[in-house]
Amino acid sequence: MYPFFRVRFAGFLLLVLLAGNVVYSQNQKATLAGFVKDSTGALLQGARITLEPAVQPQVSNAQGAFVFSNLEPGKYKVTVSYVGFTSYTSDVDLTAGQNAQINAVLSVASANDQVLVVADRPLGEAEALNRTLAAENILQVLPAEVITSLPNANIADALGRMPSVTIERDEGEGKYVQIRGTEPRLSNTMVDGVTVPSPESGVRQIKLDTIASDLVESVEINKTLQANIDADGIGGSVNLVTKTASDTPTVALYGLGGYTPIMGGRTVNQAGGTVGKRFGATHKFGALMGGTYDFNGRGINDIEPDPQPNPDGTLSPYYDTMDLRDYVYNRTRWGLTGSADYKLNDGSDISVRGLFSTFRNWGNKWSYTLNDHDNPQYSQDWRRPNMAVGSLSVQGKHTINANTFQWNFAVGRSRSLSGSGSAKYKWIGDDLSDSCYNDQSVAASVYRPGWSAGCFGSGTANSEDRDNYKLKSWAPPTFGQSVQLNLQASGDYARIYHIGTHYGTLELGGKIRNAHKFDDTYDETFTPKTTMNVVDHPEWYSNFKDPDYYDKTYHIGTVTDYSKVRAYVDANQTQFNMSGGPGVNVNNYDLIERIPAGYLMNTIELHNRVRLVAGVRFEATHVSTLSFDQNAPTPPTTLTVKAGGDYLDVLPSASLRFAIDKDSDLRLVYGRGLARPDPQDITAAASQIDISTTPATVGIGNPNLKAEHANNYDLLYERFLSHVGLIQAGYFYKQLSDPIVTLQTLTKNYPGNPGAYTLVSQPSNAGSAHVQGIELAYQQRLSYLPSVLGGLGLSANYSYTTSKAEDVDPLRTDSPALLRQAPNAWNISPTYDTKKFSMRVGMTYDDRMIYAYQYEDLQYVTDDNGNPVIVDGKQETAPNPQPGGTKGPHGDNYLYPHYQFDTQASYRMPWGFEVYGYGLNLNNEVFGFYYGSGQYVVQREYYHPSFAGGVRWNLVHER
Repeated sequence: MYPFFRVRFAGFLLLVLLAGNVVYSQNQKATLAGFVKDSTGALLQGARITLEPAVQPQVSNAQGAFVFSNLEPGKYKVTVSYVGFTSYTSDVDLTAGQNAQINAVLSVASANDQVLVVADRPLGEAEALNRTLAAENILQVLPAEVITSLPNANIADALGRMPSVTIERDEGEGKYVQIRGTEPRLSNTMVDGVTVPSPESGVRQIKLDTIASDLVESVEINKTLQANIDADGIGGSVNLVTKTASDTPTVALYGLGGYTPIMGGRTVNQAGGTVGKRFGATHKFGALMGGTYDFNGRGINDIEPDPQPNPDGTLSPYYDTMDLRDYVYNRTRWGLTGSADYKLNDGSDISVRGLFSTFRNWGNKWSYTLNDHDNPQYSQDWRRPNMAVGSLSVQGKHTINANTFQWNFAVGRSRSLSGSGSAKYKWIGDDLSDSCYNDQSVAASVYRPGWSAGCFGSGTANSEDRDNYKLKSWAPPTFGQSVQLNLQASGDYARIYHIGTHYGTLELGGKIRNAHKFDDTYDETFTPKTTMNVVDHPEWYSNFKDPDYYDKTYHIGTVTDYSKVRAYVDANQTQFNMSGGPGVNVNNYDLIERIPAGYLMNTIELHNRVRLVAGVRFEATHVSTLSFDQNAPTPPTTLTVKAGGDYLDVLPSASLRFAIDKDSDLRLVYGRGLARPDPQDITAAASQIDISTTPATVGIGNPNLKAEHANNYDLLYERFLSHVGLIQAGYFYKQLSDPIVTLQTLTKNYPGNPGAYTLVSQPSNAGSAHVQGIELAYQQRLSYLPSVLGGLGLSANYSYTTSKAEDVDPLRTDSPALLRQAPNAWNISPTYDTKKFSMRVGMTYDDRMIYAYQYEDLQYVTDDNGNPVIVDGKQETAPNPQPGGTKGPHGDNYLYPHYQFDTQASYRMPWGFEVYGYGLNLNNEVFGFYYGSGQYVVQREYYHPSFAGGVRWNLVHER
């Protein structure tokens, strides 16, 4: 398999080995190693260390360490630089075979910046700037100290504050990240450089609200690709860096409690801690363990109308139905992180690193549905999803003279258990078809649709009285699970070389990842054999009330208790008919994906101001799937349909970095990346056929899908500012080919619908697209200001993106923007810091973005018998103008713009204690969707602000 891949890779390997032997002498060399610390002894990651005469610079690692191997004997000048600190210089005279040591202690650049070494967040910001400036690719870093300086409940919330990163929210928290105007599927998530699987059944992207924000040491976003990084990151790659032990013992504990004023008050609480230390006289062995638990009692007021063209022919909003929904959630999240490492010598270490996080989004939903000129409905859900993500890796790095070897063995596992159960009820009260209707003349606002007084009434005319309904069906939470297991192994070799005074590093490596994902979930539904009116079963009643629902614009009436209905069904199963069960979910599948990869990359200083990184990566993909036979004469019970295939990608990359002066540089970057199809799209799994529509509809996967590709171009200017500051201005352009879109075809005699036509929706590779944008970022401590103003600081960023997608749907003539591309996004974060007090404000804005395409201004042509008209092998189409065009009620499904205001403050107490408090979503921002224009409301939900306070304690409390 993959003969082309093997031959090319073997050739590159031979070339590298020959080149290394030609350019490198075999004389006995010297080694220089050391640590970088501040004046309090805290280790500094991201410091730049240079040697003169010219030796390729290095950057200090997470333990502040560095090592230069294979040095010629002689005299050198060592310079260590770190943003916000004065440079360290020293002269060393190395002899053959010597292993020299240097401990560089840096002091702050000015008296005004002394807060850097006593306040957590300013020091974290300095670390982030240093790591950003030192990275070979375009990288942005968010250290733990910055993550925890605002109320970020999970990793997605924290990432949403970074340049050109928007997030998809769910129930008041971030869920998916969307980088540079691309949908979540086009980005990759790693833990310590190892790709982790998604806990959800059908997708690749990680549901980041599964991972607590305080489990990691830092978060990195790789915005450009290079050969030694996995290529599946067209938008970008998110890397979660776990915590490791340092020379200073770590004992940190915290606890927090809070309140959200909704539904009479919901609570918030959180607790956690980290313990770690290095052992032995030379601190060769280190171990660390951390854990966290948080509970968020979430309440949600939600309306979900269904906009349709107005019967009067105008573009005024009209709604056929509207849900009045109330949610009560008990969102619990807990996780563990741990590491152990051993330093064999200055250039060699072995480590084990792990992370596990689980999220239970349990709760209740009640929904009353109003229907225009029809009777209402009532339903409730009992939600029990349980998701988890875990990663464990064993890795080593060994430097021998000019050679560095790295290896890694890793396992990642994610799973999703259970789901939602439901109880559905049918109207038995008075006929409301003439008295209940959408009435916009009484609407509270364009965003709060109006309904006639007859919808609410009293007694048997009250749509929100549980006694006016009978039990229609009951279903327990989904059975089974969706699981993915990743096994991975990798090895890398790097060799330092020089040609004259030009130093470089030649790297090659290989990796193999094997992923196994399956979905064996199924549902059961119980239908009463006889009428069961709610009024006859008061034992089903719930005491839940929400008198302030939706600011009293609407109200939620009396409701039932799902668990009480469940107890009745369990005790009286002979009164019900059951349908569903194991083996009847047509969405079930089993998937194997194997990806062997290899790369070659060269980094060289062409000039003291010019640095070039160029390489090529090869990724081969093997896919094998099993799914149900959609053509079986009887409903299938086993997975029998086999599908899959193989393909190879050659992915070049190059990055040129030019130092304009000592404080600024310019980067030009190219990289080719890919995005593999979602698991639900590359199996033959199908959704249940719906014969109630004309024509009938069904969705089915496509095992012949190939990966989506993109050529990515970047230009970035960055300038370091004194007093810990940075300005960045960049432009990016992504040219996408073979994007995955959903195409529809009319098929006759589709299984389950004989003798008629079915509209089959299927993902396909079609068309092309591009996205481009600018990124602006500014960060600086304003410590040069006089007196108390010297504690001020500001972090701000802005991005503008635009995009166009071609041929996303054969039934539309326009070229819409890409899914999840927000034209404007910005963050403004003023800060204030003294030695004792720290405060930060976060203001975040994400513009509207298309969530799903649905606009179509063409229709298929059929003859008098309903048969499709085929011309040149394609189904004939004809104009089908929609009211209001793309801005009308049949426009695409958009997410509303989102602006959120948060703040947090802390005060350092004696003996290592710190008190802190926050306000989250202080402006009570809405979340929701609309069609075409904001007036055509699809969903609008509110969460209310949350307030909390707590205490932290750190053993090392005086720096």
